[in-house]
Amino acid sequence: MLQNGPAWFLLADGRRARVLIEERRGAPLKAPEEWELEIEDQDLYDPQDRPPRGFDRVGSGRHAMDKGRNLHEQEEGNFLRRVAQRIGEADKRKQFEHLVIAAPPRALGALRELLPHAVQSRIRAETAKDLLDEDTAKLRERLTELLRQ
Repeated sequence: MLQNGPAWFLLADGRRARVLIEERRGAPLKAPEEWELEIEDQDLYDPQDRPPRGFDRVGSGRHAMDKGRNLHEQEEGNFLRRVAQRIGEADKRKQFEHLVIAAPPRALGALRELLPHAVQSRIRAETAKDLLDEDTAKLRERLTELLRQ
């Protein structure tokens, strides 16, 4: 269980994120608007941005030269990097003592890598589930259950 001190619950996927704040144990969850994040235009690739094309050595065939990168994964990575940076800044300002993360598996793995070490030491629990669309009452129940494990 969490000791006293502000706890932040980070709910994220590759395109949206929000933070719920519990000022002290048992206090109601607050959802500050400044922590309702969505992927921005700067994170999106232009659909007209296609990877460079190359010609085959023999014949008239052409193919993409993209080194296997997936532009949607790159978008998600840029967004999650921004989320991790904001969480890191909040940690430097000592806005939270405990962090709980709920995100789908790929986003959770990316956040683990992107969060600064100081923030990683504050993680008290995590789950590989997308809880962004849960209502607050159900979410409180799930988070309490998660912290008991």
